Amino acid sequence: MEINNKTFTLALHRLHCYFVEENEYDDVFLKYNGKKIWPKDKKQQPIMMDTTTDLDVEIEGIKEGQQVVIELWDWDLLSPNDKLGTFTMIIENEPGQFSTDMARNLKETKKAKYTLDWEVY
Repeated sequence: MEINNKTFTLALHRLHCYFVEENEYDDVFLKYNGKKIWPKDKKQQPIMMDTTTDLDVEIEGIKEGQQVVIELWDWDLLSPNDKLGTFTMIIENEPGQFSTDMARNLKETKKAKYTLDWEVY
């Protein structure tokens, strides 16, 4: 039996916001494996409805067939942060560019809608 040790880099390119959870904007950040991966230089990034934000995040060492879950969180100053939802991707053996819609966390999210553009190479 042949063992495939091929690994890939997952690049997160853009976050599209179609609907925000809060009134005017969401203060969002992304997590992977329990660690914040974006934004890199501050706690959160305000994002308004009908906007697209560049991410410039790379995750190396992803194995073929691996499921990757990226969490989208809304940062709150005076209360616990809210997990708005997740983006789940299965990394196949073909490089390419893809988009994934957010699966909402129905306990915290009533209307937020986001899409993540990503690439595997």
